[in-house]
Amino acid sequence: MTELTNGTADDGVTRRRLDTDKEDPEAQLVEVIADIDGVESTDLAPIYRRIDGLIDSLFSSPSPVEANAHVTFSYEGYRIRVHQNGTATVRELSA
Repeated sequence: MTELTNGTADDGVTRRRLDTDKEDPEAQLVEVIADIDGVESTDLAPIYRRIDGLIDSLFSSPSPVEANAHVTFSYEGYRIRVHQNGTATVRELSA
């Protein structure tokens, strides 16, 4: 996973590049949230209850060359958007 840009504390936005060749992209998203919150990934709720394999499907077919899809969902106080090219944008939800 590669950090593309990390927003300032004021805008609450983090962008990361997920490794789309890895078997479990959902686990990468949990790691991003854990890193932002400064906790262990095991301290967070299971993400599969929120997205149930959607991210895996996003990276499988059709390939990014043939489509431009994304998935947006909420998890652990963040709004997460994952693009088919592997870019994940995480925005803190307002209190």
